[in-house]
Amino acid sequence: MPNKRNKHEEDSEEEIESGSERDSDVDSDGNFVGEEQVQADFEGRNPEECDFHGIKQLLRQLFLKSNVDLSALAQIIISQNYVGSVVKQCLDEVEEDDDEEDGSDGVFGITTVINLTKRKDEKCIQEIRQLLTTLANENADEKTKSLVNKILAESSNHVGLVINERILNIPAAISVPLFSSLQNELQKAIQKNMPYTFQYLVWICKTYKIADDDSEVLFANQEEKPLTEEALASFDVDVTEQADLSQWDYDGGAMTPCRKVLIFDGKKFDTLVRLLKEEVESI
Repeated sequence: MPNKRNKHEEDSEEEIESGSERDSDVDSDGNFVGEEQVQADFEGRNPEECDFHGIKQLLRQLFLKSNVDLSALAQIIISQNYVGSVVKQCLDEVEEDDDEEDGSDGVFGITTVINLTKRKDEKCIQEIRQLLTTLANENADEKTKSLVNKILAESSNHVGLVINERILNIPAAISVPLFSSLQNELQKAIQKNMPYTFQYLVWICKTYKIADDDSEVLFANQEEKPLTEEALASFDVDVTEQADLSQWDYDGGAMTPCRKVLIFDGKKFDTLVRLLKEEVESI
């Protein structure tokens, strides 16, 4: 499939720079490392084989040391490149021999959705399903545990895993065109009778909790914050050990890296996209 050239291009360096001042800064281990400014233009494109290592690195930010075969998961994302996009720097701004020294292969973000039901026989998907079950059993209340086990156990429930990852300092503004494209791609796939009609959606957000105020939660991807209002259920997971760090100071308070797992009615996807667009506009 051809590249989606200019599909999600960010038009001005000024917009990227101003957005980066507000977006959370997270390194490849999921660690908060402070703010920097980024001046560049980006575009969304179809995932390709050359994006494998960059996609895998982004997946590691989300899953950390969980028992999930990230290589196999990256291959699934590439294989279904008619749904989802990778974020790359505009080609006319990239030097020919400027192969990314950070090992990202020039992949700055990934936005896609994977059918955890249709692909349930694939090993890495089995690992994700087991991970979700274990995390819910260890961290969620009884009602949420029951829901997680129910939606994963019944093959009639098609469950989509939304993946929304990007590297340090790519601003929240990039998520708007990415999710607009994902909406269109899902609609086209459904029209072709492809398995992208979801009864439920699972969304794993990178978050940070402030020790002195457990109710205060910071989202690494700011646009995801309002989505909690629409969740059928949610639970938090402390990932301090997996992130290889302890609490650290931020604006006078200690922060703990977490994951917030959100479960939605699949019919709410358009609503979720609207909410994240509104959040970006308010930043």
